[in-house]
Amino acid sequence: MTPCAVTTGFFTLGKCGRMAVAGCPACGRAICADHIAEGGQCPECAAARNQLSHPAAVAAQRRRAYRHRSAEQYADTVWYTSFDSYDRAAFDPNAGASQDYLDDGDDALVDS
Repeated sequence: MTPCAVTTGFFTLGKCGRMAVAGCPACGRAICADHIAEGGQCPECAAARNQLSHPAAVAAQRRRAYRHRSAEQYADTVWYTSFDSYDRAAFDPNAGASQDYLDDGDDALVDS
C-alpha cells in the first residue's frame, strides 16, 4: 500500500496517509481518491497552476500564499525549507506517548 503524500493541515502539517489510487502527473506524488484535483494533479500542483476547484487545492494555495508573505516579511526565503523531521515531531499526534515528551521529574536539569 502506498500512502497518500498530500500535505494536510495548516499549523500542524502532516501527510494524509490514506491509500493512494494515483500519482500526480506533474510531480509524481501519490494521491488518494479524496485529494485528486483537476487533471488528476495533487492539490499543491493544482494550486501552483491556479486550478482551485478542489478544496484541498484552495487550502494548498492559502498555505503557499502564507509562506510567501511571511518569507517576504522576514526576508528569509528559506525559513520553511529549514524544518526537518525533528522539528515536526512535536506536532505528531502520536508523539504524546513518546518518552521524549513525558515529564522528566523534579530532579531533572531540564524537561524534554
